[in-house]
Amino acid sequence: MDRGIGRVLASALAALLLAGCATTQETPPQEGWVIFQAGDTGSPPTDALVVPGPAIHHLGVLIPTSDPPWQALWLDTDKDEKNKMTGRGAFSGFLFGLGVVSSMPITLVAWPVAAGVVAGTTAMGLLGEDMDTSARSRVEVGDREALREAAATLYPDHLLRESLAAALAGRTGRSPFPVAWQPPRGPDTPGTNPMAEARKAGADGVLDLTVEAFGLAMGEDSESFGVFVRVRAQLIEVGSGRLRYERVLQHGPGRPMAGMPRPAAYSLEFLALDKARVFRHEMREVLARMAAILARDTALPLGPS
Repeated sequence: MDRGIGRVLASALAALLLAGCATTQETPPQEGWVIFQAGDTGSPPTDALVVPGPAIHHLGVLIPTSDPPWQALWLDTDKDEKNKMTGRGAFSGFLFGLGVVSSMPITLVAWPVAAGVVAGTTAMGLLGEDMDTSARSRVEVGDREALREAAATLYPDHLLRESLAAALAGRTGRSPFPVAWQPPRGPDTPGTNPMAEARKAGADGVLDLTVEAFGLAMGEDSESFGVFVRVRAQLIEVGSGRLRYERVLQHGPGRPMAGMPRPAAYSLEFLALDKARVFRHEMREVLARMAAILARDTALPLGPS
């Protein structure tokens, strides 16, 4: 009997060790880890650029005839988590199997039977863990789609231009000229010349504002998330075509921007509530504060209108 029990334990431990080897321990995500993103943050931000020259007195803002559509992606590891076996379920199944074997009558505890019981409960433990992870993923589907739809219909470039126009009016005495232009759409649609359009509008300098990326990043703990935004601003002198000013602004969990409040963080369920109302509100607030910082930047070479 001792030899049979030894064989049971050896077989069960072998199954448990194989389960434990299915994956390696990963480093837990840190604050600022992005889980939901629209746009691209691949290239690092450039240093602020300021070129000396005369002040710009009649500022225009480039307004494309249509803002680009945004397609946000979830970057977390739902698929990997679904397929990953950590061994926690296997260990629970292993202990349950030993309990079953110990409760069986002595006459039935032949080692092949006992080994089969323990190996089977170990495998069921792994399967149960996998099914539990999949169920957690399915619970979040509605929230994820609400946030994806909000990102697609938010139009952050328009919100940024609108906020900056209002902020610049307080500095220069008037809102900048809107300079409409058609961006190129391929070899058959080259687009219009924005500098020619700016001259027609009477501008001596134009601002080109671009939201490069936005989304959600992890806050101080793994259950809270806040919005992040990356914006690029360029000022072009109309007469010479020179780039006079360029600055990239970033703000979000793990990378707060000087002069802005610490990023607020909420649960995904709260951010997605009521068609992602909280997410939309936080995005508008961050974009408005970024616009105010740009408008106050003394390096932006603006004079009174």
